Amino acid sequence: MAGEQLIKMLTERGGSDSEYSDVIYGRVISASPLRVQISNSMIIDDNFIVLGKHIGSFSMSGSLTTTEEKKGKDGEKPKTEKTTEAATFTFDNSLKVGDRVTMIRADGGQQFYLFEREGG
Repeated sequence: MAGEQLIKMLTERGGSDSEYSDVIYGRVISASPLRVQISNSMIIDDNFIVLGKHIGSFSMSGSLTTTEEKKGKDGEKPKTEKTTEAATFTFDNSLKVGDRVTMIRADGGQQFYLFEREGG
């Protein structure tokens, strides 16, 4: 069975849990320089953290559609006009002290990919 083969491969590899990739949760204790506490005794800094594309300030291109209702002339129904134009949107998803974050600890535990800030 595939499951049995996978278990065999993992046990043959050996090592401790900290040597495997894993999802890690932490709390930002400093935004600049970035420092994240992942346990009572472990704090990692920006030397070990890779930020995901949508963490921090970033821009995205898209289109903006607006709808305008124009009054009709005597007795006519109002007309709705839609306008679509290209736009660039800027988002600020910067990390702040106290933010809870989700990271993936890379195999070996020397690199952490921070991909999500939890909550609003």
